[in-house]
Amino acid sequence: MAQIEYATSSYKTPLHHRILANMPVQASWIDEESGKKVKVEGTTENLGENSALVNLEVLPPVGAEVKLRILGDDKTIIEVATEVIRVERDPSKPLAALTILQNLKKWKTTAMEAAQAWVTRHWQLNYEEEWVN
Repeated sequence: MAQIEYATSSYKTPLHHRILANMPVQASWIDEESGKKVKVEGTTENLGENSALVNLEVLPPVGAEVKLRILGDDKTIIEVATEVIRVERDPSKPLAALTILQNLKKWKTTAMEAAQAWVTRHWQLNYEEEWVN
């Protein structure tokens, strides 16, 4: 009985905070075959406390180090080094999951606050008028 309790109710997994926000990004990395710099634009799907899921037209390979810039109002909000941990090669929505390699504290404050501001602004623009009585 104790094992069942440990496996279900008493075992706590850490919850990771994610914010669903579609913010513009620029991603760049060095192509291993040609040695040339690849630079693409895209949008975020969500931002986590130590990760980002981004929609990019050209996907970097898994394990590649990618410089990620999150943009807001034509200026850089934050620029960090990331590593590709997973890709989804769906032609309609190619995604790359990135883990943040440096400046985690700055990422948690700057990027997460910017994503939350995006959500608030998006909600106000799209839904506020519908809910006013």
